Amino acid sequence: MKSKSARSPKGEARRDAIEVEGRRMLLEEGYARVSLRAIAMRLGISVGNLQYYFPTKDDLVEAVIAAEIEASLSILDGITWDPGRPGECIHGAARALLHHHAGDSGRFYAIAEFLALNDPRYARLKARGYAHVFGYVEGLVHLMASHLEADLRARLAHILVALIDGASLQVQFAQAQLPEEHIDALAYDVAEAIQHLLKNWK
Repeated sequence: MKSKSARSPKGEARRDAIEVEGRRMLLEEGYARVSLRAIAMRLGISVGNLQYYFPTKDDLVEAVIAAEIEASLSILDGITWDPGRPGECIHGAARALLHHHAGDSGRFYAIAEFLALNDPRYARLKARGYAHVFGYVEGLVHLMASHLEADLRARLAHILVALIDGASLQVQFAQAQLPEEHIDALAYDVAEAIQHLLKNWK
């Protein structure tokens, strides 16, 4: 069951407060310890009131993770591609994504990956996010390698998404050891690898 929409500014504020507390609990305590009762107590509302917005724990967790996915996707959507400066555009996108994943977003990414292995609703959520990313990357491939056949562009897009995923995982699982300049260097290397593949794919 999906959460209900807020019907007033007060309702929207309460829904946002529930999501913020759910986000904090998921991040700090993990999925297993997320509790609607505990969240209601911290916010000073009844469990029934909370369940008006999020009937179940998974409705709340799904909303929190969906918001994190949207935040990541908005980085890509906010980039204006200049065909005359592809290198700068690719580097800017890689840098923005990797720095984003070096923070809390990277931890949510890992949580979402785990939940997707065990629950179809999270697998569907992950699939929607990947479909958006793949469509974006496939558009980039078409822009920079339009001479390739459609099936080759799709294969190349899958490889590029895997490359970005791998770099993101490095940042997520080593973020305590990676200084900002290291992330910048990794973003540069990712961008260079992407450009090389786009220029030399046969």
